[in-house]
Amino acid sequence: MTEKLTCPVCDRTEIDTNICPNCETDLSTIRLLKELPQIEEKDQKKSQKLLIITLASVLIMGLLVGNVTGYFVSRNNFNNRLQVINQENNQSVGIAEKPEVIKPELNWCGGFNYRVKSGDSLYMLGLRFYGDSDGWQLIFHANPSINDPKNLQVGQVILIPNLTELCQTNQSYLQR
Repeated sequence: MTEKLTCPVCDRTEIDTNICPNCETDLSTIRLLKELPQIEEKDQKKSQKLLIITLASVLIMGLLVGNVTGYFVSRNNFNNRLQVINQENNQSVGIAEKPEVIKPELNWCGGFNYRVKSGDSLYMLGLRFYGDSDGWQLIFHANPSINDPKNLQVGQVILIPNLTELCQTNQSYLQR
């Protein structure tokens, strides 16, 4: 049993053939489209919601994986750099064992407070503010709130002390 159509050209109703008897318009395409199964609007909304939830889940998982990977890569790079520094210290001193961290003189003249940002490490701060990777030790010993040199907290305020050489230069300048 075929569905009865209305001609879109002449508006004749109740047509059961593929050609309109009034204007001879071909209705076969319209008939094929009418015979296709209809998707209910409710099913479309469910499909859209499912697609949005899936995309949001993939995005969140991607962000989580990226953050976790970034954390471990940066932590691994920091540990590798510390090992290289310790190996260089061992070779230059001629000691086969791991040398003790030498506590620098704690007589500095001032300094400034620095708020730790994401990605900061003592090694990088020493390199940035002193131009020397060993500067991290001075920052570490000037800040008793830092329990572990590998674990800085974002937002933590630390003291970046002035170098002893700068203190002596400033004192001799002030004495003139």
